[in-house]
Amino acid sequence: MRIPLASAPFSDLATLWNQFYPDRYRVTPELLKLKSVDCPVFDWGASSIYERDGRVIGFAFIKRPSSSLYRVGDIDQYHLSAVAYSEPGVCGDLISDVRQLLTDRGASRLVFGQDNNHFFPGCPKDFPKLKEFLEIEGFTDHGTQVDMERDLSDFSYSASAIPGDRVEVLSKGAIMELEGFLQREFPGRWHHDTLLKVRQDGPECVAVLYCGQRIEGFALIQDSSNRYPIGGAVWQEDLGPNWGSLGPIGVSKAVRGSGRGGFLLGSALQILKDRGCRQTIIDWTTLTEFYGKFGFEVSRSYESMSLKLG
Repeated sequence: MRIPLASAPFSDLATLWNQFYPDRYRVTPELLKLKSVDCPVFDWGASSIYERDGRVIGFAFIKRPSSSLYRVGDIDQYHLSAVAYSEPGVCGDLISDVRQLLTDRGASRLVFGQDNNHFFPGCPKDFPKLKEFLEIEGFTDHGTQVDMERDLSDFSYSASAIPGDRVEVLSKGAIMELEGFLQREFPGRWHHDTLLKVRQDGPECVAVLYCGQRIEGFALIQDSSNRYPIGGAVWQEDLGPNWGSLGPIGVSKAVRGSGRGGFLLGSALQILKDRGCRQTIIDWTTLTEFYGKFGFEVSRSYESMSLKLG
């Protein structure tokens, strides 16, 4: 039977998740709650938990379009944020119900992952059981993203900067300047996620590139002191103690192609190294050659999967 989401037993949900997914994707109850019901676009009406004889046997968490938070390409696109089951038939029923409900709402597409406060940028390639389930439900794949990792124990970066350039940790006094830069250069999700992260975990979670007196680049940097992990930091249980995470990262249109992106990346990684970070992740990217120059290797691959509705 379905149980109320308001009283969701997150310890049981996390146990089911960790039994369902490969060990490298394990989560804590606190993280699962943070990324689901605590998210502002969590869809209480479309999400479901099934229980039998006091035991959780399946759940599917849905999130609404993020257009209320930032600009999105498709305002009618919903997200299957998290799914786990011990009985495939039960979860198949959950997805069928979700499909009908969202179709009745006029939704255009249901995407696996890629949601606000996401776990997955796509279906993990090292978990074919999940892909087979999604394909049975009508999802199709279109494109690959990867996570990349490296241990920063032996990392060192000391490249010469272009005169007048520097990378430093964001100060409280520069938050408004960063907001203006993001609004100008990255007005969508990166703008929203970065400023929210600053409010939650402080300005120390951003490294900024100054060209003269003007911010021309940023990198979101996370470590084990952060309370609100986003992006690749959700896999901190697998990354281990003293983990680090970098991204998103970007420079302004005005300085692209000048080598400053590499200077920003190397400098931000050095900041993480100096904080004691070891296994460090860059998530949801296709830029394997760029990050590979800094010693990062592909650690996880994901296939974008979506279900057309209507």
